[in-house]
Amino acid sequence: MIHLKSILGLLPFVCLVGFPGQAQIRFGSLDDVFGYADQNALSIQSARNQEQVAESKIRAAKGALLPVVNASAGFNDNITLQPTLVPASLFNPAAPEGTFQEYTFGRKYLYSTGVQASWKAIHFQKRFEVKTAQAAQTLSQANTRYARFQLYNQLAETYYSILLTEKYIGIAEGNIAASDSIYRIAKDKYEAGIFTEENLNRSKIQHLQSVQQAGNLSASLAQLYNQFQSQLNTSEQIILSGGLSTPKLIGKEEERANLMHPLWQVHKAQLQLNERQLTESRALPYPSLSVGYQYNRNWATDQMFNLASANSLPQQFWGIKLAIPIFNGLSAREKITQAQIQLRQQQQVLDNQALVTQKEDENLEIQYRQNTEDLKQQEAIMSLQSSSDSHTNDRYESGIIGLDERLEKFQDLLVVQNQYMQSLGNYYISYYQRYLRKKL
Repeated sequence: MIHLKSILGLLPFVCLVGFPGQAQIRFGSLDDVFGYADQNALSIQSARNQEQVAESKIRAAKGALLPVVNASAGFNDNITLQPTLVPASLFNPAAPEGTFQEYTFGRKYLYSTGVQASWKAIHFQKRFEVKTAQAAQTLSQANTRYARFQLYNQLAETYYSILLTEKYIGIAEGNIAASDSIYRIAKDKYEAGIFTEENLNRSKIQHLQSVQQAGNLSASLAQLYNQFQSQLNTSEQIILSGGLSTPKLIGKEEERANLMHPLWQVHKAQLQLNERQLTESRALPYPSLSVGYQYNRNWATDQMFNLASANSLPQQFWGIKLAIPIFNGLSAREKITQAQIQLRQQQQVLDNQALVTQKEDENLEIQYRQNTEDLKQQEAIMSLQSSSDSHTNDRYESGIIGLDERLEKFQDLLVVQNQYMQSLGNYYISYYQRYLRKKL
């Protein structure tokens, strides 16, 4: 990944070429980029999909509290009816004791239908599962917010890296033109016998270094645009038309609503989920009460499709069942212990995260104030150095000073330019980090 800080010491020279007919996406501001990412970025879409899964689990948990109704239908062909031994005295009192007769009971074909209904009227664990699913949904929402926060930081870094790189274009063109002018004057004086070949080579090296720096940054800019496309999940050409600017200020009410860091909110939601899981575990040894109802009807006949002569055999009953867990191998107790440990650990993580984010916010404010002041000073230094270099160049072209002094002053300008762009980059880094911290 190309980072903003990795390009601040380079001077750019790039020409962006558009291709006719190629689809384009134009962004006028950083907020436009965020709006596009909300609808297209894969990480945000994945997080929202998990939210939908969590919502589905809530509906499933609530649905488990409703009665269950099933219908059934069947057909049996009793190919061979099993004979049954019946005491002979049952039908013939004069039959000797201990004698039996074989009889066959039943009919060959049996049709059956039925309706079964059951309802767990009292089941504490399933009721607590609804609360657990709701806590899981809150965690999914917090994860979505944190995913946006992470992606927004990546997008802002790439966005300002591109704009800062494009800002280097004017500086790079000026440096290439200046180094070329120095070289041409040195070449003329070399041909006139005033400068040595060493002077000519030094001026040529300076010019080649300026061109080399521009070429390096041209490649970096192409990589940045590719990275931007990857982050936004698009293959269309991206055009940034807004230029270097800061996003609109965050309102006081919105700022107060986002005081807690998104990562802290994730840990907070995880703590609430652990609390619900502990409550659910504690419900394991609770009794449950269920109500059941069943209605069945069978038709028995010796002719497969002759239902008119079939015997109709209805059956109907309902019942109540109370289940009281007495011994389950201590598994319920151990699950409660595990849930308590996880809850205690998550509370420690949350407390630590609160401290970490507080100190990060304090450091962010310090960095922003310092970078703002550094940029003001560096802008003044840049203006003075540019003015001095202009005077030095006039003296060099007039022959008042030699090549050594001109190259030395030009190097001073390059150093100040690099320091200025470094300060500008640091300012935008701290600005967008502070902006996103208040926005999300």
